Amino acid sequence: MAHVEMTPAVAGEAASQPPRRRSVLGSIDAALGTLVEIPAAILVVAEVVILFAGVVSRYVLHAPLIWSDELASILFLWLAMLGSAVAFRRGEHMRMTALVASAGPRLWAYLDVVATCAALAFLILIVRPAYEYAYEESFITTPALQISNTCLLYTSPSPRDLG
Repeated sequence: MAHVEMTPAVAGEAASQPPRRRSVLGSIDAALGTLVEIPAAILVVAEVVILFAGVVSRYVLHAPLIWSDELASILFLWLAMLGSAVAFRRGEHMRMTALVASAGPRLWAYLDVVATCAALAFLILIVRPAYEYAYEESFITTPALQISNTCLLYTSPSPRDLG
């Protein structure tokens, strides 16, 4: 059992320390984190409301909302992407914790850098195929909502596609 010894703070010690200012990168990180976390939270609430409305309309009112499942699927995809960005930013993304937990501090830091570099390498490798796939999917619309499969993302055709 671990024992932590607490010492009383000296009166006025906290007041004498000036608040630490964030670096520019820290401020940008905080702003981007907020820009991702707020829409993710809104998507969670929207998912619950849409799925609840779909269940009530189907099983209580016996008049299903045809669009509710489709919209819930689209929102769930967005939620998964934003949620993975939030988890990655917080350092809570899935990883091989059994290996990392047994490592010492230096090896842990090295493995953390390797994991971050592997994720960035994957993102770099997948950008072009993802763009091409999104372009091909932009011509297809969903059956009930009649929106683009790229979720309203318009991609203009390149000159080689026009002629």
